[in-house]
Amino acid sequence: MSIREGLSYCYELYGLRGVLAMSAYRLFGRPRELAAYPQGIRNPIYIRMMTADEPTYKHVLLEQEYAFELPFSPKTILDAGANIGTASIYFIHRYPDAKIIAVEAEDSNFAILRRNVRPYPTIVPVHAALWNRDGEISVAEPEGTLRGWAFVTREDSRGPKVRAVTMSTLMREMNVHAFDLAKIDIEGAEREVFEDTRWLSGLGALMIELHDRLRPGCCEQVERAMQGFTRSQRGQTTFYVRRL
Repeated sequence: MSIREGLSYCYELYGLRGVLAMSAYRLFGRPRELAAYPQGIRNPIYIRMMTADEPTYKHVLLEQEYAFELPFSPKTILDAGANIGTASIYFIHRYPDAKIIAVEAEDSNFAILRRNVRPYPTIVPVHAALWNRDGEISVAEPEGTLRGWAFVTREDSRGPKVRAVTMSTLMREMNVHAFDLAKIDIEGAEREVFEDTRWLSGLGALMIELHDRLRPGCCEQVERAMQGFTRSQRGQTTFYVRRL
C-alpha cells in the first residue's frame, strides 16, 4: 500500500484524526492506538492501528456487516469471538434493552474489549473460549496467517492458556436461559461448539462466520445443527433465522 493509499484508508476509517495518526506513524515508526468515533456510536472505540482491529471495525461499524433484519427484538445476545467489542457495541445501539455476553479468548483482544465496552453496563465481557468441554485450552495463531490477524483454540500445549467453557456452562454462569440472537466468529471452534445442540432450543437467530479453511467440517456441523432455520448469506457471514 502506497503512502497515499494508506492515508486515504485512514481517512475513510477515522477522518482527519486517522490521517494525523498515520502521518505520525510514518514519521516516527511507532504504531499507536487510536480512539475512533463512528457515526451513531455514543462512546469512542479504541483501535490498535495496523492490526486486524481496523478491518473488523470497518466491516462491523462502518459497513454494518450484522445489519440483518430480525422478526423480533432480542433481549439476550451472545457475541462469541467478540474481538475488541465492535459487534457488541453495534448490537447495544441497535437493541438498547438487550443483555449482551461478549466472549473473547485472546488476552490482548480481551483487554481492548473490556475497555471498549466499559461504558455499557449491559455488555458483560467474558475471558474464555467456547468449547465442547470445560477446562483449559491453548490459544494460537493458525499457520499461514499474518501475525496477530487470527487466533484459534486448540487442544495442545502451544500458545497461552485460557479457560474453556461449554455453552451450557456459560449460560448457567451468566443466568441466561436462552440466547435470542447469537453472533459467532470463533475461527473453527464451531465444530466443537455445535456438537451439543441443546443450547439452540431457544435461539431465534444466528449470525456466524464459518471456517472450513481452518477446520474442515465446520460448515457441515453447523448446517446439520441448524435444521428448522432459514439460511441466507452476506459476505462471509451466514445468517440463520428460526422458521415461524
